[in-house]
Amino acid sequence: MSSDSRTATVVVGYDGSAAARRAVAYAVWLAGGGRIVLVHAREPAPPRATSRWRELLDADQDAGRRAMLDAAPQEAPELAAASWEARLASGAPARAIAEVAREVGADAIVVGSRGFVSVAERLGSVSAELVRDADRPVTVIPPGAVGIG
Repeated sequence: MSSDSRTATVVVGYDGSAAARRAVAYAVWLAGGGRIVLVHAREPAPPRATSRWRELLDADQDAGRRAMLDAAPQEAPELAAASWEARLASGAPARAIAEVAREVGADAIVVGSRGFVSVAERLGSVSAELVRDADRPVTVIPPGAVGIG
């Protein structure tokens, strides 16, 4: 198989940030005409919240998260060239992203990095956990990456 005929399913950790938009651009290129699955994951409401309060909080946050994912094509125009879908996930973000990757049979996971000082901070806790624990290739797009998309 030549590199020109490759297609892949790529999961992208997406939070609407500039780092996530860079990750989308790279993922679209990496997928080579394949499928992009955007995943926004968050921890559930704290256990100390009452069940009714947690239900209201989750519903409000889910509406905001869904709106952010729905706006992804405007924020990351590279998606126009791809077959893509968006998923909301609940739980620790790295674990939730990895679980969606398993569910969809993803070939790779791509996440952005926000670029802090230390190596751990540079990767970010979600990126570092994915690199350490995921069962498929993980690409972390650094801030200021050139030639993406």
